[in-house]
Amino acid sequence: MRVHTSKRDIPSIIKLEEPDLAEGTKVPSASDAKADGSGSIREELHLYRRERILSTAAGLFSQKGYSGASVSELANMIGVTKPFIYYYMKNKQDILEQICIATIDLPHLVMNEVFAEDLSPTGSLYNFVRRFAWVQGQNQNYVSVFFREELNLSPEVSQYVTGQRRKFDERLEDLLTKGAEAGDFRIDDVPVTARAIAGMICWIFTWFRPEGRLTLDDVSRHFADLTLNMVDARRRPDQPA
Repeated sequence: MRVHTSKRDIPSIIKLEEPDLAEGTKVPSASDAKADGSGSIREELHLYRRERILSTAAGLFSQKGYSGASVSELANMIGVTKPFIYYYMKNKQDILEQICIATIDLPHLVMNEVFAEDLSPTGSLYNFVRRFAWVQGQNQNYVSVFFREELNLSPEVSQYVTGQRRKFDERLEDLLTKGAEAGDFRIDDVPVTARAIAGMICWIFTWFRPEGRLTLDDVSRHFADLTLNMVDARRRPDQPA
């Protein structure tokens, strides 16, 4: 099985762009391929159909569970035949695993964006938490399926997921350590703090509702503020050094 999707596939599946963030937050989607001349109409159509299958499957699996859903039901929801689904995906297991691969890669996409910016540790941590919380809320079906169905992954994909999770922990711990060494943060235990931050964000899918009291932007900003309080940040991200 192909474990890691291509660089263009993942952003076309996951909603990563936050409208009111900096210009650098935009991630290429399938529709960008035609606009910038980097892909053909055939490639664009392929990515669109694959995206439609995975996004619909994520909603179906989230609602009924992986075991309780069928490929026939998925095909009916999209308005296509089962052979159409199998042209883009090997089988039901492949659909689940591509959803989970895209989900575990999501925080790394956000980190790549934020860490490429010339920011202080405080600014990097604030922007990362805000953006990561936002995209987790935007992709609740994907995240829900990932956490609830991880035991159904093949050993190969499970190994990939474990590696990406470990890499995420290391990157977040590195940022916290950098901030502590610079005097921006006061942290007693970096690994525990990193896991507390990640856990707070990752479980948004269990309670956030778009029609609720707070908007997703409200929640993401609040989480970013909570995180800075957690690490006892000396400067806010909008304050000069």
